[in-house]
Amino acid sequence: MRGETPSSLLPVGSGRALDWVLAAFHERSVRTHFIGGFNVEEVRSRYPKLQFTENPNWASTGSAVSLLQAPIPRDGTVFVCYGDILLRPELVNSLAKAEGDVCVAIDSNWRQRFIGRSRADLQMREKVIFHGDRVLKLGPDIGDEHSVAEFIGLVLLRRAALEAVEKIEPPYPPHIQRANMSSLIEHLRLSGLDVRCVDARGDWAELNEARDIARFVMGTKAETLERLRGQVRRSIIQDQAKVTHAEWVSDRKGCLQRIENSLGPVRFVVRSSARKEDSFQTANAGVFTSLLDVSPGDDLSRAIDEVFASYGGAVAEDQVLIQPMVANVQMHGVVFTRTLDRGAPYYVINYDRSGDTEAVTSGRSTDDHTRVVHRSADFARLLPAPLSDVLSAVTELESLLQYDALDVEFAIDEAGRVHVFQVRPITVEWTGAGINDEECNQALDQAVKTWRATTEASSFLPCSDPVFGVMPDWNPAEIIGTAPGALAFSLYRFLVTDEIWATQRAEYGYRDVRPHRLLVSFAGRPYVDVRASFASFVPAAIDDALAARLVAWYLRSLRQQPSLHDKVEFSVVPTCMTLDFDKWRKRLADDGGFSPGEVRSLEDALRDLTGNAFHSWPKHMEAVALLEARREKILARPGLKHLERARLLLEDCRRYGTLPFAHMARSAFVAVALMRSAVSEGIISQPAVDAFMASLDTVTGQFSSDVRAVATGRMPFDDLVARYGHLRPGTYDISSPSYGSDPQTYLAPLVREASEGGGHMVGDDALWRKELHALCGALGKAGLPSDEKLVDTFFRNAIAGREYVKFCFSRSLSLALEEIASFGEEAGLDRTQLSNIPINMLLDASLSEVDEEFVRSLSELAASNLKKRQMAASCLMPSILTKEEDFLCFEYGTSQPNFVGTSRIRAPIRQLGGADGKAADDEEELAGCIILIPQADPGYDWLFGQGIAGLVTMYGGANSHMAIRAAEFGLPAAIGVGEGIYERLSRARLADLDPANQRIEGIYQ
Repeated sequence: MRGETPSSLLPVGSGRALDWVLAAFHERSVRTHFIGGFNVEEVRSRYPKLQFTENPNWASTGSAVSLLQAPIPRDGTVFVCYGDILLRPELVNSLAKAEGDVCVAIDSNWRQRFIGRSRADLQMREKVIFHGDRVLKLGPDIGDEHSVAEFIGLVLLRRAALEAVEKIEPPYPPHIQRANMSSLIEHLRLSGLDVRCVDARGDWAELNEARDIARFVMGTKAETLERLRGQVRRSIIQDQAKVTHAEWVSDRKGCLQRIENSLGPVRFVVRSSARKEDSFQTANAGVFTSLLDVSPGDDLSRAIDEVFASYGGAVAEDQVLIQPMVANVQMHGVVFTRTLDRGAPYYVINYDRSGDTEAVTSGRSTDDHTRVVHRSADFARLLPAPLSDVLSAVTELESLLQYDALDVEFAIDEAGRVHVFQVRPITVEWTGAGINDEECNQALDQAVKTWRATTEASSFLPCSDPVFGVMPDWNPAEIIGTAPGALAFSLYRFLVTDEIWATQRAEYGYRDVRPHRLLVSFAGRPYVDVRASFASFVPAAIDDALAARLVAWYLRSLRQQPSLHDKVEFSVVPTCMTLDFDKWRKRLADDGGFSPGEVRSLEDALRDLTGNAFHSWPKHMEAVALLEARREKILARPGLKHLERARLLLEDCRRYGTLPFAHMARSAFVAVALMRSAVSEGIISQPAVDAFMASLDTVTGQFSSDVRAVATGRMPFDDLVARYGHLRPGTYDISSPSYGSDPQTYLAPLVREASEGGGHMVGDDALWRKELHALCGALGKAGLPSDEKLVDTFFRNAIAGREYVKFCFSRSLSLALEEIASFGEEAGLDRTQLSNIPINMLLDASLSEVDEEFVRSLSELAASNLKKRQMAASCLMPSILTKEEDFLCFEYGTSQPNFVGTSRIRAPIRQLGGADGKAADDEEELAGCIILIPQADPGYDWLFGQGIAGLVTMYGGANSHMAIRAAEFGLPAAIGVGEGIYERLSRARLADLDPANQRIEGIYQ
């Protein structure tokens, strides 16, 4: 019962529940008597032709007493049916044919009738024990361990039973007063009546569970479309004919004649409609064949054969669906009415405008778009007409089915009409997702409030035009992910984005934007404040007025081309002097409207700070040496508590680790930008740059050399673990195991591969040396340092130093995380709990005694933050936020991946998940697969020892660690494909990766 409406009047499809009950008995020409109590007058007003009996004591009696109020005849047969169930005529007819004084409908499939059925719901069912067709016991008091079926609320009473019921007169004994129907039937059984049963085998539904109703209304692909066709008003479902396998085998010619008589001489679509697809247990999407544009006659016959053959052993009830082909399709796509991973309340529309009605589902689309719309959004206002019409049609389907977890395939024709090709349930089980719609709505409301507060003008920024992104500048999506735990998020802020990032920029010669923080949290998802980032890239020598205009132009450029969000320093903001600066001069003048004098001021300032970079790197390497020395002293100090040692390690890491790293990373960018510009201007060749990169003495190269040393017996395996064991797939994530905690998974495979001849080999830089002179000549003409030794030394130390400094500071960070884990072990807090506690809470505790009350407060905080993290993972947001409406409606960006390698491969896809970066099933083989990972984090180096065929990351740039490593191993890769491509690939069975042609496609069938 919902609200003030009797359950029998609740909407189901285009009618009410009572309509379904009456339709089930229509073939039997029965006289109908309605027995009710709650708001029975409302039922009477809507169904005046029915006979009615009211139980005035309905609130204090069971359904048995309600039945006893009615004028029950003594002869003939009487069907009794609950008013809040849905059933089909076939079940009623089967019950009528059964033998026995009493015949009841049961469901032996009751436990699995729909996914996610709770234990509490199962325990409250009216249950039946039976043998063959004979009922041995009924009632709600039967324990789960003994019950074998559920009584569904449908009974047939014959003469002996009717006479027995008539003898039950008021005042009713207590066991009758509160009895439900199953208890009443058990009373009749115990009095000696023969009680038999008919098994519905799950083909019924009750109104208290939306999934059950939808499962009942929906069937095979053909049956679902047939049941919806006459009810939809906002879309078109084509006429159809369906053929069962039994019919096709027995009368092929008659089936073809019936199809053509029904649908006419048109071109056909022949689709699969097997019993084992599109169900609530499994979708089998794309597994079976469907054929388009099929001619009548022999072509149609062959098409039906091909579809049946794809079932791999069709059974008699399996069907093939035939419909007229929809002509002149302008748009085709699929709508998920909830997210596949967590069931979050979003419509996800994946569509293509090519006119190919299989482009999206087959994965071959070259015009692929993904639009995300929160269920609370005013989509008629936020979406263009074709997409808003699609969602209008989809919401109608949800209403008809009383179910909001659907997968709907659609097309739009040249007249703008929406055609529905398929409606099926999403079969993912979300009971462990830990969210509900209301909590998601509240999180988004809070995100909007944060947006409004954060977008106010800051006195430390020259421009207040709001733009936030997950990848520009210190790319949090790549480093800590889009839904990090509280510890990782707060550590990243503490070590980098609260102050260090801005301190480094100011020291380097850029504008000082302190105390502005770089990261903002929207519903637990980290975003870079792009205003602050772009302002911090304006040289300090630029006056305030010009700085404000520059930042405004940079932001406007990114708004116009949001797909550049992970390439801002190459395509949006000039952050150093390069040899192709002419392109920036032209853009600044033509697109930005800056005067020659203003452009010259920016150019001169960038030239100065770029030139200074050639000389500044040694002091940052000295700081790292100090970090290494101080770390050993901290580790050697006796008597330190775990949290105090962690605090000292992290304070040093921030001062002597991440600050030097920020400097070296900036210098490395300058070096790479200069080389790239030299290649683009034809000054040096790309092979020369490749030779230079391969010759660098890097941590990666040393790692590979050490692995080979272990493989050849020149180094003990334990030494390898000691040197590299601090690495982990999630650098800031305490729940991500370090290499040292599981060396057999992370390090041993690399040794085995090296034993077989694989691994990194140092390159010959002769070609680089040959072309270096020309490069230095160009640098001199640009007003930059041009001494060959100085240039070569700077390039080598900047690029290799960036990797080395990160290796060093990550050791301090990893040791601090292990100290925190040791504290947690003593306090009874596991790593998952610790991952959801912010670092400030732990560092504050390092200076005081930790008692039970404090530990309890940490545990409660961890539970609360875990819920927030689950919510962050469920709240979908775009890579770039430019307006408030982006929280409710956006299109996934079309990032241009950074391709690595030249070999084309086609291989199975394996997506790695979980905080530890491992596969969901660690025993499943990774060799020969294309691996999908969200981040291009160095901690995933262990993958290169698994014999993988290729690599795809959601986030990561051309200079990311994994791009470099893939190039070193000659591994085909697509780095930083973006959310849209990544999400589609995650649903594919295979991937076709073709780096040479800058292409990656999913293969779904």
